[in-house]
Amino acid sequence: MKKHLCLLASVVLLVACQQAPKKPVEQKDSTVTTAVTTFYKQLKGTLAGQPVTMHLISSREHAYEGWYFYDKVGIPIQLINQPDSGNKITLLEYSSEDNPNVFNGQLSADGHFTGTWKGADAQYDFDLKEDYTQAVQFNIFTFSDSVTLFYNNPKSPMGIASASIVWPVGGADDTVLNVIKQVISASSNNAKGEKDPELLVKAPVDTFLQFYKNSRDDADSNALGAIWDWNTQTDTRVVWNQYPLLVLENSDYSYTGGAHGNWGSGFHVIDLSKKKELTLNDVFKPGYKTALSSALAKSFRKKYKLPANEPLDKQFLFSKTIVPNDNFFLTNKGVVFNYTPYEIAAYAVGQITLFIPFEDVKTVVNEAYLP
Repeated sequence: MKKHLCLLASVVLLVACQQAPKKPVEQKDSTVTTAVTTFYKQLKGTLAGQPVTMHLISSREHAYEGWYFYDKVGIPIQLINQPDSGNKITLLEYSSEDNPNVFNGQLSADGHFTGTWKGADAQYDFDLKEDYTQAVQFNIFTFSDSVTLFYNNPKSPMGIASASIVWPVGGADDTVLNVIKQVISASSNNAKGEKDPELLVKAPVDTFLQFYKNSRDDADSNALGAIWDWNTQTDTRVVWNQYPLLVLENSDYSYTGGAHGNWGSGFHVIDLSKKKELTLNDVFKPGYKTALSSALAKSFRKKYKLPANEPLDKQFLFSKTIVPNDNFFLTNKGVVFNYTPYEIAAYAVGQITLFIPFEDVKTVVNEAYLP
């Protein structure tokens, strides 16, 4: 887990550093906007003889990320970009394992993602192709910018910010698309209620860099160093896109000095048939907390290979129990709860994402969401 945490942070930092200008612009803030090829693709095919669905996003140059799942299992697996892969796309599965599974392939002009999946003990070829059956289609909007901390100093630290969002463009009627847009807008730190995607994606960048500029008076011009090289990256991604459920992830990383940055993801699940974002009370029956807490403990033990007789707080967690939070989403097979660093465990444990099969909690799930 520590290995993957460092990898995720390093990927963010690498992307941010690649977007920085080579030297400050004299007497004014420097600006960087990068023209890159962006896309969202839903890909389907087979892996190890099993049907799979992948949501692949490119929001930065030579950077790919997303989620995928085996259709029969329905457990989303996060995919992290591996930098410096040449002309190939290399995606690492983010999990609790020290030896991650890896997709290594190429994307053809006709929309085929082909290559080899490699795990610790097995290797399989894959051929996934674009398929938007019962799925919402999205465009990607990106924006990046930077400012120097001190004018007229070629060694000045820099503040670097970038953001990307998905924006629905098809696959549903206008009413449904507007609901999705409202959720994206509301979940993107959009204080002004902006509805234009180009302005919406720019807002968190401007906010962060204004905060950085406001910190100039607190910085010692004689103490230049990495502690003042601040950066942030925010992204909205597609996790699940199968009617009637759409799941979006808001991912955020920021470094504002100190030993390390802060990061985490918030998830939003939209019932397209009901045209609304779901809450726990929409999905579960009254009294669900006890059943979910027990199922979360079971899921945690399985994922982190913790014996049944060992208390949850002995090595990992702050508490002996895991309480369901509002940061959740659904698939057609179960419910997923997400806990950001420091929420229920130390920073080194990373973000904890726990899947509960509906079978384990079916007595407290509203029938509309059971398979």
